[in-house]
Amino acid sequence: MKLAVLFWCYKELDLCEDRLRHLRSHDPDTPIYVLFGGEPEDAPPFERRLGPYVNDFWVFDEPKPYLPDCLPGAFRGGQFWKYMYGDLLIAAWHRRRGVDLEWDTVVIVQWDMLLYGRIPELFSCLKKDQILLSGLRPVAEVADEWVWVAPQFEIDHTRYHRYLDHMRERYGYRGEPKCYVAIVSCLPRVFLDRFAEIERPELGFLEYRIPIYAEAFGVPFCTDHPFQAWWGTQPYSVWSTLRARPREIWAPTIFANVRRRDGARVFHPYWRRTPRGLFGWAWALLDSVPRVLIDTWRAWREKQAAQRQLAAEVKAEPLRS
Repeated sequence: MKLAVLFWCYKELDLCEDRLRHLRSHDPDTPIYVLFGGEPEDAPPFERRLGPYVNDFWVFDEPKPYLPDCLPGAFRGGQFWKYMYGDLLIAAWHRRRGVDLEWDTVVIVQWDMLLYGRIPELFSCLKKDQILLSGLRPVAEVADEWVWVAPQFEIDHTRYHRYLDHMRERYGYRGEPKCYVAIVSCLPRVFLDRFAEIERPELGFLEYRIPIYAEAFGVPFCTDHPFQAWWGTQPYSVWSTLRARPREIWAPTIFANVRRRDGARVFHPYWRRTPRGLFGWAWALLDSVPRVLIDTWRAWREKQAAQRQLAAEVKAEPLRS
């Protein structure tokens, strides 16, 4: 099986170059294809500086598809629709460029991910034509609190059920809906060949759209892998290595894992230059001290709040009965 990296970026040129230099130092052979999702006029400096490290560079320049009017214009320094519908950027890349390149499965590497090791070794658990999605689980497990499906978030709840209705009518889908945390995504060609041609791309949200389409297409899931993502609906762990929320991974967490033979090798998000050498690691560890203290305090506060809420619910239970 031929793996390739699809490096997805749109800002932070210095950090993107740092990540690709680091990736190439570990893995000089795996093809790296860039999907630039920022404004097309911002692409030339990215192509010049990232070019020496990659095999191909493609700029997403398609117009915004028809999307719900309720979407806000900006999100985390980028266009919200490119976050919520990022899988459509990947589909466009496949239709217009990826289909002609050599690969069986693309490993999506985001600009703020940090990887240690060769891609074939990091993803040796993956078999040909399998799809790997971090944090894969049934939607039912998070249906009461996950913002994209929960009833109290009426707009997103309605969007989710419209999407399911379409999947049942168009594909005869009768499976148990699944969702994932869109950090580690390995997408096989057999999936993207069909996903790139879907009829209603505006329906749904990528973190349940991709696994449900995969199941509808009969693409098998790789579930025996080490990429355990932290769900925002779970108690916060300061030692987690894969986070979808904007809480940066600690440098001590990265250091402790890469020093262990069985430690994690993929981290997200990390918004600083890759630690290198004795001085680089010393600075990264020292620089992380204030963030470690703040994160620890936040985790303690969240734990206390959860315990108070549980105590209040237990106290109110006799009144309900």
